[in-house]
Amino acid sequence: MPHFSAKSSAASARAALWSWHAGDGVLVIRAEPGSSLARLDGRWTLQALLEQFDGLARLRIASPLKSGRPGDPVDIRVTLLDGAPAHFFGAFHDLGVARGLIVSAAASERLVHGESNVEPVFQPIRRLDTLEVAGFEALARFRAPDGKLVGADTLVGLGADTDWTAIAPVMLAQSAAALAALRAEGHNVFMQVNLSAAEIARPELVEEVAAIIREADLPHGVLRVELTEQAALRDFEGALGALAAFRAAGAGIVLDDFGAGHSSFAWLAEIPADGVKLDPKLCRMINQPRACRIVTALTGLIRGLGMTVTAEGIEDKVVADELHAIGCDFVQGYAYDLPLRLQDIMVAFDPFADRP
Repeated sequence: MPHFSAKSSAASARAALWSWHAGDGVLVIRAEPGSSLARLDGRWTLQALLEQFDGLARLRIASPLKSGRPGDPVDIRVTLLDGAPAHFFGAFHDLGVARGLIVSAAASERLVHGESNVEPVFQPIRRLDTLEVAGFEALARFRAPDGKLVGADTLVGLGADTDWTAIAPVMLAQSAAALAALRAEGHNVFMQVNLSAAEIARPELVEEVAAIIREADLPHGVLRVELTEQAALRDFEGALGALAAFRAAGAGIVLDDFGAGHSSFAWLAEIPADGVKLDPKLCRMINQPRACRIVTALTGLIRGLGMTVTAEGIEDKVVADELHAIGCDFVQGYAYDLPLRLQDIMVAFDPFADRP
């Protein structure tokens, strides 16, 4: 079984990857030896797998796997024959093809973490056709000893510290609360939160996200998880399962920095994403004829797959206009907005506010 990350053996012991291919009627499960889910490791016909669960669980599993359509979530609580509870999280990303995580009961409790001084700031993401605010990206900042908000590198350089394991749940919870408040004010926006590969690999975070979305009463897909291509490619299969599980938990998925490094079309074909953010370097090359053809073709391909395209890191409005002309949906960058503190976030909706 591919590890979820180099440092995630504990996480792997509490979760297993699964994939379902209706065409051959086989469900493949990859679980760590010695884990609570090790008995499920292997290739299973649907009937053989169902025999590992109690009667009611068999019905809950069989029906969605047989009838699932692209984009459908899989969210099933089951009980093994020995009485141990588990949770199937996942999603269909193509016709008859689904994947996700099986999370054991040991990983199904809310996260317990220490104190973190992380505070999100929010950079608007605007529609390129109208420049209206479509959403925000929540960026992690930290309260330094002198009271200033700084990035993680600056915080470490100052000799300060924080509970790094608490960053993801705190960022997600605070971002969800801000999003719920904005939507209550009538702003139909989304919120994107960047997670690292290590954070994606923690099966308990899937349960945390589901609880955060439920408690904030957010519609499916408006709180979105961003994952960079580089992070996912370190463990492609693990990332596929984890992202499908996040989708089932109610989160949207955005592929960040696409076009940097070793981009793979398998990344677009296999991950059930809502949107793609183009790498800033690729965006800045739009005035070069060869690069323009590439970005134009890539944008058309992504939109043809039903995903939106965001041009990120834009500092020049002329570049933004060119990206709009070839089909990009959204823009994010200093050409339009600096990151905003929560108390200043409403400025983003003011058409008369001073812009960079």
